[in-house]
Amino acid sequence: MKLLLENWRQYLNEEEQNIYSFDFDNTLIRYHTLEDGDVVYLGPHEENIQLAKDLAAAGNKVIIVTSRAEPTGPKKPWDDSPAPEELIADLGLPISGVYYTHGDFKAGKLVELGVQKHWDDDDEEVAAAEAAGIQAVLVPVEEGITERLRDKWIDLLSKSEEETI
Repeated sequence: MKLLLENWRQYLNEEEQNIYSFDFDNTLIRYHTLEDGDVVYLGPHEENIQLAKDLAAAGNKVIIVTSRAEPTGPKKPWDDSPAPEELIADLGLPISGVYYTHGDFKAGKLVELGVQKHWDDDDEEVAAAEAAGIQAVLVPVEEGITERLRDKWIDLLSKSEEETI
C-alpha cells in the first residue's frame, strides 16, 4: 500500500511539472567555424547546461528536442561531437528524454510533448515554436554556424539514404 501511495504521489507531481526543452547543436553543445568553413566541436555550452540542471532541480521536466536524425550506425570521421545520449551520460544531466525530428521543424513535436519553453540557436525554429504558442528563446551563436551545421547534417542524411538504396 505504501508503494502504491508513493507511486501515486510521483504521478501527481509529474502531471504538475512544467516541461522545458533544449535544442542540442549550438544550444547544449558549441561549435566553432574554421577558415575553410568546416566546423569543430568545442564542448558543452556551460550556461545552458547549468540552466537545464537548475530547471530540473526545481522539479521541472527537461528534454532535448533536436532536428538531428537518430543515430543508426557509427559516427562519421569528421563528427567529434557527442550524441545527445552520450552528453547526458558523460555529464550526468537530468534530461528526461531525447526526441529527434530528422530535419523537420521542432514546433509540432514541442506541442505534442506539452513543452512550455524551448531554447534553440535557429531563429526559424524559434519563430515556428512561437507561432505554435510555445515560448522560445534564441540562443546566440557564431554567425553562419547554424546554416553550415544544417548543410553538413543534410549532406550526411542524403549520403545515408543513398547507402541504404
